[in-house]
Amino acid sequence: MELFLRHEARSAALPVVASLPHSGVYVPPELARRFNPEHRSWLRNTDWFLPELYTFLPDLGVADLEATHSRYVADLNRDPARRLFGPFFEAVVAEHTAHGQAIYETRPDQAELETRVARFHAPFHAELRRLLTERCATFSRALLLDLHSYMGPGEHEVVLGDGRGSTCSPEITEQFERGFREQGFDVVVNAPFAGGFVVRSQKDLPTVSALQIELRYPLYMDCTRIDDPVRPAPDPVRIAALQPRLRRALELAIEGFLRL
Repeated sequence: MELFLRHEARSAALPVVASLPHSGVYVPPELARRFNPEHRSWLRNTDWFLPELYTFLPDLGVADLEATHSRYVADLNRDPARRLFGPFFEAVVAEHTAHGQAIYETRPDQAELETRVARFHAPFHAELRRLLTERCATFSRALLLDLHSYMGPGEHEVVLGDGRGSTCSPEITEQFERGFREQGFDVVVNAPFAGGFVVRSQKDLPTVSALQIELRYPLYMDCTRIDDPVRPAPDPVRIAALQPRLRRALELAIEGFLRL
């Protein structure tokens, strides 16, 4: 199983790259055996079906990088310099889900944790950095859109995270807020999600701006049984209904970014 899938722009390339770090569901068998049975069959808090939702990105001129492996193998949106094992919102390898449910029957040791960073976390970030550096060389700047989805906390349809002004300029955030609002989305900035490691790790590239975009599950999924311990099924009708609005919102926002 490849660690990630890369989709290049199908139309004229833009200085924009998208990442989908939490939509993968593959868990290598040797790691899956360590999970308790419920978690292994569920993988709760996955960013469900974002690759199916964002199929239009290459048509906009946006390259995207899609993780294939589950966030429970190694969470690509967590900083390996902070914690390797522990709380869901801090560690590369979570000990419990966001709802406090235990993940492991057999906990990984330090050597395994370090191996997971080297095998799964580092290659994704190296490829993302390569894509961004490539665009900077061509266009003198680049924009990273880090794409996620969520159920809670909060009920806003779209949450934009710019590290409270530290990962991109307020003007860029405003372009995306305006683009989503013009398409009828309920949008909030930096609450409850201000952006994780993926956007914050680009700060050493002065010509890269980065913005995290969270979509709430009910926009494109049937969530009547979202807390049942089974993986949800894709809803092609809801996905198809949302795509035109989502595509237009991003088109407007990216056009605004390009004018800045």
